[in-house]
Amino acid sequence: MRRRIQQSCRKLVSGNVSRSCTPTLLFFFSLAVYALTMDRSVSWWDCGEFITTGYGLQVGHPPGAPFYQLVTHCFMLLSFGNPLWVAPLSNFVSVLCASFTVLILYKTILLLLDRPATDGHHSTFKTQIPALVGALCYLFCDTAWFSAVESEVYSMAMLFCALDVWLILLWRRNSNPRLLLLLSLLLGLGVCVHLMTLLVVPALLWIYLRSPRTLKHFCLAIPFFLLGLSPYAIVPIRAAANPPVNQMGDSFIAYVKRDQYPKAPLYPRLWRERDAKHWADWIPTDTPDTASLVDNSLYYLSYQFGYMYCRYLMYNYIGRENLKHHRTVVFILPFLLGLAGLVTQWRRRRRSDLLFVTLLFLFGGIVLNIYLNHPCYEPRERDYAYILSFYAFAIWIGIGVSTILRQRWQWLMLLAPMLMALGNWSDHNRSHCHSVHDIALNHLQSCDSGAILLAFGDNDTFPLWYLQQVEHHRTDIDIHNINLEGYRKTWEMLDSNNFQRPVYLTQYACDRLAQFYPGRLRCEGFCWRLLPSPEGADDTRPLQRHIAQSIQWNITPSEYLDPVSRSFLNIWLHNTTARPLP
Repeated sequence: MRRRIQQSCRKLVSGNVSRSCTPTLLFFFSLAVYALTMDRSVSWWDCGEFITTGYGLQVGHPPGAPFYQLVTHCFMLLSFGNPLWVAPLSNFVSVLCASFTVLILYKTILLLLDRPATDGHHSTFKTQIPALVGALCYLFCDTAWFSAVESEVYSMAMLFCALDVWLILLWRRNSNPRLLLLLSLLLGLGVCVHLMTLLVVPALLWIYLRSPRTLKHFCLAIPFFLLGLSPYAIVPIRAAANPPVNQMGDSFIAYVKRDQYPKAPLYPRLWRERDAKHWADWIPTDTPDTASLVDNSLYYLSYQFGYMYCRYLMYNYIGRENLKHHRTVVFILPFLLGLAGLVTQWRRRRRSDLLFVTLLFLFGGIVLNIYLNHPCYEPRERDYAYILSFYAFAIWIGIGVSTILRQRWQWLMLLAPMLMALGNWSDHNRSHCHSVHDIALNHLQSCDSGAILLAFGDNDTFPLWYLQQVEHHRTDIDIHNINLEGYRKTWEMLDSNNFQRPVYLTQYACDRLAQFYPGRLRCEGFCWRLLPSPEGADDTRPLQRHIAQSIQWNITPSEYLDPVSRSFLNIWLHNTTARPLP
């Protein structure tokens, strides 16, 4: 069996398949996997905002992603006026970027494993199979797959990071100054997608400073980097047009610097006052106010490093189990291969390459983890922030595979990506998930004509923006986000309205405002209606039949629904005499 596997692998990279076919097949295989599991509509969190702002070239939340918006806008033009194609085309941008990232990772592992052959190709069995396994493990890892099937910036940001890493290795090999100029341009464009692309700079500088270089090339690279930042010019231009979504504020500099968000200090580690009640969950001490340096260090190691970084690394390359929703078993194989790659780089005395990959891993993971200083607890999983670190670990997986090609148990290397694919497919297949779209549509259809709808948070608001501005549903309703407008402005708006228009609250908004309106909120459909007086406010009305008949829910068994969404669905199913969700 061992001999047959080895012969099959050799045929894959030589003989029957030309040298150029392996990367091409890898790209189209990645494209097929991500396209088949891609979300066909709007998703939670920032996806609705990115689709909406890309569609109308509007100004999203700081610090913006202008280049991402320009690219998605160009893809959306292919909808030819059909609004139902806008979201899939926007999601496909992430699919395309993630597929190219897998291809570039394959080529990067080749560069780190082998010296150039006389014909300029890397065609040996010892390099192509390890590079293929490392790339496939990244393709099927939890974090990369999750971001690859929705309208988020992280797939495109990782493509820029991957290109930067590959180009610096190419430049080290042939010293072509044009590669440095291209690298500088891509660094600037990457900033216009997400600031995480700057995390590759320490590793790039390490290679640059250890290789032949001239001051002239470095000086020429600066204007190319500034040229890459030019997409940011569309932010003040579009803000001046006063689009429906305009979050720039009064200052473009403050917008880019993200001044509207609280800045986490490096110390103390527990820095938000409202998180003090969670301190005892992670370290036994009386109060955070008297916590010592040792207490802060233990809190960092237990929660911020252990729970908010190591847990994500294990999700990707060791396995994942959650009794309610997820169960992924990969028998720790990818993680062991990555450790083998780390040891291999050390034993082969390629210390420069080892430090290069280590810098990617550390700055994309542990150093970033220290800088972010995660509050306790986060409202959502933050594994996407560390995707560069997981990318670097995939490089080590490829290098680790190269050490066992001639071992008796070499077939285990093929099990790693296969187990990851089988274990993660059901969790990441969103091809039939429509709950986000339908829940938002339920909110709009629960409101009377010309209503005001108060929302709270990203999941409340962004799908509503998408439905109104892209699919043009219920444009008669004014949506107000309490987070963006603030409580004072919200109350001033309600006072000036004086119930001339009906006012509704989403469940999240109701949770925040119910204490201010005792006895004046009545459930109507999926929203809560604000009444002028408490009289009759406690009466409950079932979901209107015409609303129930106009909504078609599409729920798959593997789809995860947060508690609020699940309660909404149970209300709808109860009022349509259907079977409630478990």
